[in-house]
Amino acid sequence: MSKRIDELVFKPKGIAAAEEYFKNVHMTQEQHKIFLSFINLFLQNIPMNEMAVKGIGWRAVIDWQLEHKRDLLGLESEPPEERIRSLGKILNNVKLALIKILEDPNQKSILDDVMKELLEFYKKEYAFR
Repeated sequence: MSKRIDELVFKPKGIAAAEEYFKNVHMTQEQHKIFLSFINLFLQNIPMNEMAVKGIGWRAVIDWQLEHKRDLLGLESEPPEERIRSLGKILNNVKLALIKILEDPNQKSILDDVMKELLEFYKKEYAFR
């Protein structure tokens, strides 16, 4: 991934809300494994509270499920291209959530690179399993 991004600053209230949201999340062991691999990769590049990142990520999954009226587990039986497309939409939800809590919205272009690299990571590690 690109060099670590240190200049992003997030609104403290947005961080706190994301932390609270994640405290009530339940997921399967496999979902948790994949989810944590994304969180770890994200945190290597954007300094942020881990619990907040988890909350934002899980909220993005929930929003995708509501928008598409389907459960994330159903993607396991989909072809890789569909899983990649769906994850791209989830990552876009993550980016939109992060943009809302950026202190300086002009920094949103930095997030594009991180989301692109997360999608490439998914393609390499999980999409074709």
